[in-house]
Amino acid sequence: MYTDLYKKINKACCFITVFLGDEKISEGTGFSLNEQGQVVTAGHVITGRFPLLKKDIEDPNVKIFVKFPDIAVLEYKVVFCGFNIECEGFNEELQLDISVIHPKQETHETFPYLITTSGSPDLGEEVFLAGYPEELVMSFDFANLMKEDIKGVKEFKEAMNKGFIADMMGPLIKRSVVGNLRKLVSRNDALGLSVETASFYADNGMHSGASGGPVINRNGEVVGVITQRSVTSASQSNDTSLKVPAGSTICLSLGCLPVANQILNGGS
Repeated sequence: MYTDLYKKINKACCFITVFLGDEKISEGTGFSLNEQGQVVTAGHVITGRFPLLKKDIEDPNVKIFVKFPDIAVLEYKVVFCGFNIECEGFNEELQLDISVIHPKQETHETFPYLITTSGSPDLGEEVFLAGYPEELVMSFDFANLMKEDIKGVKEFKEAMNKGFIADMMGPLIKRSVVGNLRKLVSRNDALGLSVETASFYADNGMHSGASGGPVINRNGEVVGVITQRSVTSASQSNDTSLKVPAGSTICLSLGCLPVANQILNGGS
């Protein structure tokens, strides 16, 4: 029933790896929103942690690599990372865990992409979650067992380390329903800007590595980005802080994207 939609999602999702020098500090998922290969992902995929810190975003030693299926690995740069909004009743600004990145060098590739919408999904709406969670990557742990002195193993591991799984497997796609949704509205009268975004729960679990992946409706439109898996307490007498996955995924709508582009273009 959704074969064509799944194929489209499969091509437009990418695997992101972030390095600080030779050390990989983060990995996650993203998706292209235009033919030029501009990618949306979660902000913490870029920085390796949350909240998002300016020093992490602007560190010149950080390199971001993006791998789409059947396209060579490309280095990317940050367009923006994180978006702060003021909400009535909050003591401080709310930081939205979202980022847009762009190829660092000019490329002649034509990228497969997904149509985005700034609107939020409806409560009870069927959606699809896509990403490269650890449950998918675990299938290729055999690479860690290979001997380094065998010809081609070093090159294979380096390729896997920079997203070759995008070619070998593609993303994992799961069906879900929006089980909880809360809208947030912020206005800046001085700039004449208004932001409406929504945080929502999808009732299917996506695990570490899927952060930054798209949430797509049945029309093939991206209605959100995966930000984190939900967790719940599993308190034990010897560990009262124990948390376990709750079986849901926390997502963020894309309402801030048009406003971010407006700000980047000088408010025009």
